Amino acid sequence: MKHFEILHRSTSWRQFLRVSLAILLGMMINVSAHPFGAVTHADEIRIGTLMPLTGAGGPFGANEQKAVIALVKEINEARGPLGKRIKLFNEDTQTDPEAAVRAAKKLINLNKVSAIIGTWASASTLAVGPVAQGSKVVLMSTSGASRITEIQKKGFVYRTEPDDLLYGRAYGEYANLRGWKKASVLGLNVPFTETTVAAFQKRFEARGGRILQTIIYNPGQSTYRTEIISAFKGDPDFIHISGYGPDLTSILRTAYQSGLKGRFIVPGFAISESVLKHSGPSGEGILLVEEGVAEKSPAYKHLVELMGEDRYYSFASQAYDMIQLIALAIEAAGDPSGEAINRMLREVAGPPGVTVFSFVEGAKALRRGEKINYEGASGPVNFDENGNITVANFRVSEIKGGKIVPIDSIKNVKF
Repeated sequence: MKHFEILHRSTSWRQFLRVSLAILLGMMINVSAHPFGAVTHADEIRIGTLMPLTGAGGPFGANEQKAVIALVKEINEARGPLGKRIKLFNEDTQTDPEAAVRAAKKLINLNKVSAIIGTWASASTLAVGPVAQGSKVVLMSTSGASRITEIQKKGFVYRTEPDDLLYGRAYGEYANLRGWKKASVLGLNVPFTETTVAAFQKRFEARGGRILQTIIYNPGQSTYRTEIISAFKGDPDFIHISGYGPDLTSILRTAYQSGLKGRFIVPGFAISESVLKHSGPSGEGILLVEEGVAEKSPAYKHLVELMGEDRYYSFASQAYDMIQLIALAIEAAGDPSGEAINRMLREVAGPPGVTVFSFVEGAKALRRGEKINYEGASGPVNFDENGNITVANFRVSEIKGGKIVPIDSIKNVKF
């Protein structure tokens, strides 16, 4: 009553009504401006993307981020997990572990995200993993180094990328399939090389092959002439180069300019549009072993539609699956916290359950009280107790006429 009396003394009823209507109209406009109504912090689910938008991983991080942004728009239009809007906060690792840690701390401490997706280089994931775990924030990566498994054992860290052990075994299986018996290895001095090469050597030698020499080189060398000449000693059937795009381009040019002709096998992530452009004739005939995708699945077909160009999207497929799984885990848990996501991620990712290919399908099933098994654009995403995918498929391609042409596949490579 006291407040009414003060108001009555200071203004007329007509003024009071006019002000009240203006306030009410403002509230109505604010609510209608967004499909979720007036958005507050409590109405948002905050997710971070931490991808290599610059540096060696730049070409892949850009596609990862594009896929996630487009998919989140769709999920939000479907009213999102728990009826909440996903808000993305995007950061660049610069393909550098120190920059990745700084960006992760910003996402966690300033933006208050409950999950971070998309770290690419193994060194970045190894650096960011403990930061995420310390804050009980889920981290999902597309990194391969086996050392990441040791971090994953403490929880909160998952990866959709095949472990380097799987990659190495895939190289060995393919060499055996082609009947090659002698190999040399050129390996970049980074975390993924050691385990990949060791796994390759073990599988290759178990099938009757022999490694002639393993040569480790450093990033940013002014020349790789000594290393490439050494790799050709003994006339190997093929040379496996375990490295990134910038050093690979230089190695290929050196071999070509030196008149050294041979068969090279490289990881798919080492070949980007930039490498194809700058390697020119030196890149012809190179064989790529790439992460497999589920090209015939509804999830992958939808990803291609979102990307707007019919290409092979290995890392973008994984990022697409990550955001689907995060959203489904939140819906299943009834809670958007990092702890809840960590608790439910395996439950929605693998069997048993009705197979779903999207958040929209999965959310409907969960609301009916059903268990779900998400099948993604990158294929089955069944996590083991450490957060690794349990089986991987690979595509083998060859560079022909400056283009990547699929020629073979390696199926069901397991730990």
